[in-house]
Amino acid sequence: MSEVMRQAGLKQDVKTDRTVPVVAVCDSDLSYAGRLVEYLRGEAAFPCEIRQYTSAQKLMEDPGISLFRLIVIAQSQYDEAVKNAGFENLLLLNESDEWMEKPENISKYQSITNIAACIRTMSAAGETPVVSSLRHGSPMIRIGVYSPVSRCLQTTFTLTLGQILAARRRVLYMNFEAFSGLEKMLSREFEGSVSDLIYYNECAREKLAGQLEMMTEEVGGLHFLPPMKSFIELRAIRKEQWSSLFRTIEKVTEYEYLLLDLTEHTDGLLDLLRTCDTVYTIVRDDPFSRARYLQYEDLLRRMDYEDVRMRTEEWRFPVFRELPSSLENLTKGELAAWIREHLLREDG
Repeated sequence: MSEVMRQAGLKQDVKTDRTVPVVAVCDSDLSYAGRLVEYLRGEAAFPCEIRQYTSAQKLMEDPGISLFRLIVIAQSQYDEAVKNAGFENLLLLNESDEWMEKPENISKYQSITNIAACIRTMSAAGETPVVSSLRHGSPMIRIGVYSPVSRCLQTTFTLTLGQILAARRRVLYMNFEAFSGLEKMLSREFEGSVSDLIYYNECAREKLAGQLEMMTEEVGGLHFLPPMKSFIELRAIRKEQWSSLFRTIEKVTEYEYLLLDLTEHTDGLLDLLRTCDTVYTIVRDDPFSRARYLQYEDLLRRMDYEDVRMRTEEWRFPVFRELPSSLENLTKGELAAWIREHLLREDG
C-alpha cells in the first residue's frame, strides 16, 4: 500500500494473512499517527500488522475489525459508534488533562517510546489488563506533608515521622522534591524510579504490584519509592496520573499509610492535598515564613480549597540543638522525641 493511501485510511483490495494479528491506529492527526505507526513498524519483531485510519468511520467500515487484536484510537475519534462496538481490547490516546477510569487510556503526549511499549504489552496480552485487589485490611490512610515555608525540615520531618510509624505499621513514603538527593545521602543506586510505576499503572497494571515490590527501597524500617531523577520528569506527570497510581497502590498492597512529601513541583498540588486524609504543614514564626504561610492560606480561600485548610494540622517546631546525620537513625534524637510526644498528645 502506498504512503498516500495509508495516510488517507484507504483499504487496498489484496489478500492479507489472517493469521497475523492486527493493531489499528485511528487518529485524524496524520503527522502524529504516521510517526507512531512508523515507530511501531520499525520495532524489531513487532508481532502485529499495523493499519492506520484517519477517522472512526473508516475504522468501523473495515470488515475485519472484529478480528483486530487491539484498537488504538485518539480521544477525538472515540465517538458513540466506537464506544458501543464493545471492543474487548482498546487503548485510548487521552488528549485532555482529565483522569479517565475507562476505557484503558494513556496520555497521547507521553513519549512515543512509552506509548509504543504500552501498545506492545496490550497487543501481546490480547486483553485489557485487570488489577486484582490484594488488600484485606482497612483502607490506606493518606498523609500529605506540605509547607510553603522553605528550609523548614519538611523532608527530615516526614522521613522521621514515617520511620516512627513504620515501627508499628506498614508505611510507604514518596518524595516529590525537584532534587531529593536520596541516592547520594544513602550511597545507593536506585533501580528505576516512580516514573516506571506510572508507566506500569497505565500500560500493564497487572504487573504493577510485582514491580513495586521489586523497586521499593528501605531506610530505618520505612519503605519508600525511588523518586524522579529530576524536576523535568516530575513536572511531566499530571495530577490524574498521580491519583490513579495512589489508588492502585492502595488496591494491590497492604500498606496502612501513604506519606506524600509534596512540593510546588507536583502538578495539581492542591488537588492532591484534597485527597489526603490529613495534611501536615510546618510553620515558623519569623516574619517571612509567617507571610508566606498567610499567602498560602489566602490562596486556599480564593481557590475554594477551604476543605484542605480544614484538614490541615500545623506543626511548629522548637529549636533543635542537633539532628541525626544519618537517615538510618532519624528515630533517635530531639526531633523524633518531639514528634512522638506530639503524636501522643493527639491520641490522648
